[in-house]
Amino acid sequence: MSMPTQPTATTIVTEALTRFYNGTAPETEEITRSIDYGLEKVKRDIMGLGKTWKPLIETIYRMGKVGVSHYDNPSDFEKDLSVGIMSGTHTGSLSNIGSSTVLTLDSTENALQREVEGKFLLITSGVGVNQAQLIDDYDTATKIVTLAAALTTLPNPLDTYLIVDRIQDLNEISIGRYDQYSYPGVPGAPVRFVALPNDTVGQIAVHPVPNAVYGIKRRYFIDLMKLDLTSTRYSTILRRWANIFEQGVYVWKLGEDDDRLATENEAYQNMLITLMAHDLYGFDAEKAGLAKSE
Repeated sequence: MSMPTQPTATTIVTEALTRFYNGTAPETEEITRSIDYGLEKVKRDIMGLGKTWKPLIETIYRMGKVGVSHYDNPSDFEKDLSVGIMSGTHTGSLSNIGSSTVLTLDSTENALQREVEGKFLLITSGVGVNQAQLIDDYDTATKIVTLAAALTTLPNPLDTYLIVDRIQDLNEISIGRYDQYSYPGVPGAPVRFVALPNDTVGQIAVHPVPNAVYGIKRRYFIDLMKLDLTSTRYSTILRRWANIFEQGVYVWKLGEDDDRLATENEAYQNMLITLMAHDLYGFDAEKAGLAKSE
């Protein structure tokens, strides 16, 4: 199947500037400036409308530590969607690595097929730590698991693992409530978390403080302003929101003093509202007063 050409920051900005100049191709220096300032302005506009964009939901896995309650947020973090504690009874060390989707569990692993298939395999230490994938298939005789998707980093033999049979969502509480706990260091299985600010992207604290090694599964919203420009997700965003970016850069350029500004900005604002209705998590058009009356 032949796919349409992938939009890039350069092609999007070039089209916006070409429209501005009524068909005349822009200079290279202007394209660069428009990417650095115009496109970033559109990103700020989008993040100003909301922080919970569905295409920017990311899932990560981290290992918790016994006695440690505070965990830093990812560098591109904007807002948590959910935080869960991963636990299980079957653990061991990988004995062989066939590929990024085929691994051999510990030779002493005694889990039944039904206790493995459909569960997450979480790498708990070693080169492949902080990765998890669903298990599609398990052979109890050979101890070989086949994962539903590839691990990003290939583990080494002897990396440890956990077969996750339970993910307990934690309840988010306010900082004020968290501060009211008399003994925040009391150990136990975490049941709640709080978002805490710091000098950078913040952190979470779980309570009670972990009394065992748990995996931490986090779904969070990426800050569009911090999205890696070389990532596959950025390419997806450019394709999905290309019309918004183009119109936004066009309006940004018109802002230099052009009588087309009012009309084109109105079109841009309407496009942003449509984007919110389609892609903003939790957006309610009726509550926002944007639903059409019959």
